[in-house]
Amino acid sequence: MEESGNSLQAAYTDIDGTVTAYNTIFEFLRFDAGNSRKAEAEDFLEGLQAAARNRVPRSVTNARYFSWWRGRSVSEVQELGERWADFQAASPNGWSFLEPVASLLDKHTAEGRRIVAVTASFELALVRVRRRWPQLELLCTFPIAANGIYTGDIEEALVADAKARAVAAHAAEFSVDLSGSFAYGDHSSDLPFMALAGESLLITPEAVKV
Repeated sequence: MEESGNSLQAAYTDIDGTVTAYNTIFEFLRFDAGNSRKAEAEDFLEGLQAAARNRVPRSVTNARYFSWWRGRSVSEVQELGERWADFQAASPNGWSFLEPVASLLDKHTAEGRRIVAVTASFELALVRVRRRWPQLELLCTFPIAANGIYTGDIEEALVADAKARAVAAHAAEFSVDLSGSFAYGDHSSDLPFMALAGESLLITPEAVKV
């Protein structure tokens, strides 16, 4: 394992558009909707995209997304996440991981670095990603639940400066040498956390994200 003094190195990466070729939370919602709620789901997602186009802050649009899960049991959505991962695994070409970051994460893992997702998505939409990299740590958005039921609210949208705060806190907790670490993203909102790492790569043109 490569170290700097007693500090470890890590690779911090955005997920949607950086590691996955699709938006994890949008596609998870579509999977949940199936055919019976397809029109409702598309209207809901179009509302989020329209808000993003109208420059509503990403922290707001991301928070609105989680209203979809209001009133649902956590255990039900956990099971849904596993089923979605199984569905994706059955057609891997349709749910591809993006290069070069996928291979870079493999390389970092082989060289003993921590790999850490820094994403506005949430854990249950990332089951397949974590199956691919079982050691992947998550800095993500956390939906609030009460008595095992989602309220539709979140603790904080993990976007922009919130990502940077999460990375800084993670590095401090685990004695990560940020100057010797790596960061990957695909959007200007990823730049605050990417700036903390010694080496970073912005891999694709900007796209509207929520």
